[in-house]
Amino acid sequence: MTDSNHSDVERRAEKRLKGIFPVRVRGITASGQLFEMHTLADNISEGGLYLQLPYALHVGMSLFALVRLPGGASLAARGRIVREEAKQMGLSGIAVSFSHRRLIPIISTD
Repeated sequence: MTDSNHSDVERRAEKRLKGIFPVRVRGITASGQLFEMHTLADNISEGGLYLQLPYALHVGMSLFALVRLPGGASLAARGRIVREEAKQMGLSGIAVSFSHRRLIPIISTD
């Protein structure tokens, strides 16, 4: 049974950081071309991220992302596209589920 009053309730088990996060992403387009570019992630969690790209991609394709986190640390992650949706102005909204990830801490020079 679905309660229409709770349709916008967050159902994910992982907490998400919402905001705009700079990300460098690398992958292959739906037409088979390699690409690498800077873009922005709309939200990120331990298990994945959501970003927008000017390319058509397919569910199941692999991506590599290097995300700058709040405070200066970075997250290097490899994952698979689990959702792709058409957005305005020729953009694609891409949901990525991480298969591997590594936190890169800030190196203090003190």
